[in-house]
Amino acid sequence: MERNIRRLFHFFLLCTLIAVVLTDSSSTTRRRLRRPSGASRVRDQETSASVNRFKVRNRVSQNSTPIISRKSSNEGSSSSSNDGYKASFVVCYYTNWSQYRQKIGKFLPEDIDPDLCTHIIFAFGWLKKGKLSSFESNDETKDGKIGLYERIRNLKKANPKLKTLLAIGGWSFGTQKFKDMSATRYARQTFIYSAIPFLRQRHFDGLDVDWEYPKGGDDKKNFVLLLKELREAFEAEAQEVKKPRLLLSAAVPVGPDNVRGGYDVPAVAGYLDFINLMAYDFHGKWERETGHNAPLYAPSTDSEWRKQLSVSAAAEMWTRLGAPKEKLVIGMPTYGRTFTLTSTQRIGVNSPASGGGKAGEYTKEGGFLAYYEICEMLRNGASYVWDDEMKVPYAIQGDQWVGFDDEKSIRYKMKWLKENGYAGAMVWTIDMDDFNGTVCGNGVKYPLIGAIREELRGIKRGPNAQDVDWSKVAGSVSTTQLAKPVAIKIPVSDVLTRLNKVKPTASNAIIPIQDLNSREAQVFCYLTSWSSKRPGAGRFSPSDLQPTLCTHIIYAFATLTDHKLASASGTEDQYHKIVSLREKNPNLKILLAIGGWAFGSTPFKELTSNVFRMNQFVYEAIEFLREYQFNGLDVDWEYPRGIDDRASYVNLLRELRTAFEGEAKSSGQPRLMLTAAVPASFEAIAAGYDVPEIAKYLDFINVMTYDFHGQWERQVGHNSPLYPLESATSYQKKLTVDFSAREWVKQGAPKEKLMIGMPTYGRSFTLVDEAKFDIGAPASGGGKPGNYTAESGFMAYYEICDFLHEDNTTLVWDNEQQVPFAYRGNQWVGFDDERSLKTKMGWLKEEGFGGIMIWSIDMDDFRGVCGNGKFPLVNAMKQELEDYTIKLEYQGPYEGTGGGGAYTTKDPNAVTCEEEDGHISYHPDKADCTMYYMCEGERKHHMPCPSNLVFNPNENVCDWPENVEGCSQHTQAPPS
Repeated sequence: MERNIRRLFHFFLLCTLIAVVLTDSSSTTRRRLRRPSGASRVRDQETSASVNRFKVRNRVSQNSTPIISRKSSNEGSSSSSNDGYKASFVVCYYTNWSQYRQKIGKFLPEDIDPDLCTHIIFAFGWLKKGKLSSFESNDETKDGKIGLYERIRNLKKANPKLKTLLAIGGWSFGTQKFKDMSATRYARQTFIYSAIPFLRQRHFDGLDVDWEYPKGGDDKKNFVLLLKELREAFEAEAQEVKKPRLLLSAAVPVGPDNVRGGYDVPAVAGYLDFINLMAYDFHGKWERETGHNAPLYAPSTDSEWRKQLSVSAAAEMWTRLGAPKEKLVIGMPTYGRTFTLTSTQRIGVNSPASGGGKAGEYTKEGGFLAYYEICEMLRNGASYVWDDEMKVPYAIQGDQWVGFDDEKSIRYKMKWLKENGYAGAMVWTIDMDDFNGTVCGNGVKYPLIGAIREELRGIKRGPNAQDVDWSKVAGSVSTTQLAKPVAIKIPVSDVLTRLNKVKPTASNAIIPIQDLNSREAQVFCYLTSWSSKRPGAGRFSPSDLQPTLCTHIIYAFATLTDHKLASASGTEDQYHKIVSLREKNPNLKILLAIGGWAFGSTPFKELTSNVFRMNQFVYEAIEFLREYQFNGLDVDWEYPRGIDDRASYVNLLRELRTAFEGEAKSSGQPRLMLTAAVPASFEAIAAGYDVPEIAKYLDFINVMTYDFHGQWERQVGHNSPLYPLESATSYQKKLTVDFSAREWVKQGAPKEKLMIGMPTYGRSFTLVDEAKFDIGAPASGGGKPGNYTAESGFMAYYEICDFLHEDNTTLVWDNEQQVPFAYRGNQWVGFDDERSLKTKMGWLKEEGFGGIMIWSIDMDDFRGVCGNGKFPLVNAMKQELEDYTIKLEYQGPYEGTGGGGAYTTKDPNAVTCEEEDGHISYHPDKADCTMYYMCEGERKHHMPCPSNLVFNPNENVCDWPENVEGCSQHTQAPPS
């Protein structure tokens, strides 16, 4: 019994102990899960302004460094703590062209401190055939040499937590490739499914999309679709291969118009892991007054529009539009933007400038200096100015002005960044900081990026690292602004009153300018690639061509290989010889033709049947043409036929012209020309040509007004009659030069763009009856082949000369058709000679067409065997066109965009409006002192000054001539 009682007692005691333990455990769990209330909640949790959820800050443990008040008396100075702020991101861009800089500027992956940044973005990859690819020749590892990709990857051996991404895009890349790559799901998916294996095989951790910049509704939509499909594919691929998902980031602009015009911010932010805000380049050499590259705050002297241009304003705008702060990584530049001051008496912010500053010794770009170049400048006599309003410095040396960031301004920005809860800092670029620590002073490597890391992540640069105090190292200068000249303050009423009292004492003549509403006749000469392979005296080489004979040479033909523009077999060695003709005539334009009769229609059908394929051709063609220095492309699709071809032909020309325009703007090179050879047949025009549409995109339209008759018929007919025979049928009357040219005009082609085809060959026949030789006589087929052209039914002009010089040959002038023909025995040939071509030139001038196209230059008498010198046909036509000018009346979407394609320097007098919408700027008309240009956004207005005044570009006002250098020939100001 006693034993049983003891057992019960022990059991009761055991249950009691278990209950106590369970109670303690339960209460502990509840305490851990219970949300803080009252004051503790205010301190530890706050509602994010950009997303409706709690954002948790890390508590400070008893063993951690105490929080230092942000209200430090030493604002902007170094701190051993990161103020309780934990930023995930110190994102550093590395540029693969920094390897080419000289001396202390040369930068290699091995110069990177592996622990300096949390993310390194390799700039830039490229796009080839719509697929992600490398750009520099040594990006990839090959031939036993370790490439830049692998050398960046090797940094992970020292820092396994380092993330590396590859960037695609950038300013030089332009926008057009992104437009096309994102335009269709097919194009987007082609890119995406090339990018994933490309990134994985090279061990990148993600992709950075640098589209600069989407613009307009289509771009805005397509940018979101591109990011959406990238993110979806990255997610799916990670699940499939059981690897961490590839990261997705983007570099985005700070310009208000760029952001609103091209970015659906909430949608973009939803797909990106982080957003790199390019908070720099707010001002630069494109402006005519000094401004800081990256002010934290805008100066009070800025206009209301310019006050949007600051780091703080840009970040606030992105947040306001829907970007979560925890995804916004704020850009920090390790370079400055420079200007050349108009006057060394005005040196502050918003002082007049004539353009960008001098190029740096190492970066070699006008208006731009790396931080280490700025350090050299400051240590060699430049004056340092700290702007306490903008919280950034600038420097002046003579007429050179640079706005930049130093350690002091970086620390101010980091303090602001932490106070506002942004995700971290992005650096453009790691290779422009003082990476060796030998230039700026104090022996600190990466002084700027090191300061960022120190402020954001609490990692000190070194035990003895000190910021450089440039106010003590460099000189100082007063930035007091001088009063503006009185001229700008003269009321218009006073000016007019004074003018009425004074009689002009000098001529108000202006410098004559070129008439932009007319031009000379164009002479397009086709040169065939196979002419160099003709035997004996028929062989024609580029050296046989007189460089001043034609205004344009079109080399026929290139071909397609895998739907890309390529040289035909055995012709590539001719390209340099043809292009070198410009050495003797710099105004000569040389184009490359694709297509032709032998090429046929099918390759064009296949090319245009797929948008990706067609766009691939377009952008590969640009590279091909630029590589060989052609001035443009001639499209010889013979012939589009039917509704589908008709639309495809327009699409091809539109894509080509759009790309040519965009490439010219981004590259700074003259725009590539776009021409096309088109049929003369009214039936072919109706079957395949939307004439008004193609006229929009073509610079010139080469009408093939020949081959109206030939060996395919069983009666003789002239190759290229100007007019019809009176006795001809109604159908036959339409087969003439005159009717065809009029038909193109009737269908909507502007006369000024129409180049009328002139043949230097004839079509021959074999007569059935030698006694019947007039037009319409029966023929059994083509005439005998020429000795050199070796084609039945066809004779070059120099072969026709031989035919005419033989005995018993009869030459006939057809007065109705205004062309000659000749016969001997059963051989008959219809051709053009000097007389018929001069007649055609008279007709052409009377009708007002734009010029002539010659097929082909190599079939004229280039050796002078006919008796009238070399190239008698072409010279006869040129002589008739000497004093002929064409009125330019067509108003298409691309007219006046500077087509011509000459590889020459840009016209220094040209004014291009590239301002942001809503921004107004003024520019002098260098050809006329009394006129000026006002740019309103991208719109340009040509404005006159009041009578007897000239434009003063320094003050942006109309002023007295004696106040403006180079304009003193105009009426002087009246005496006071």
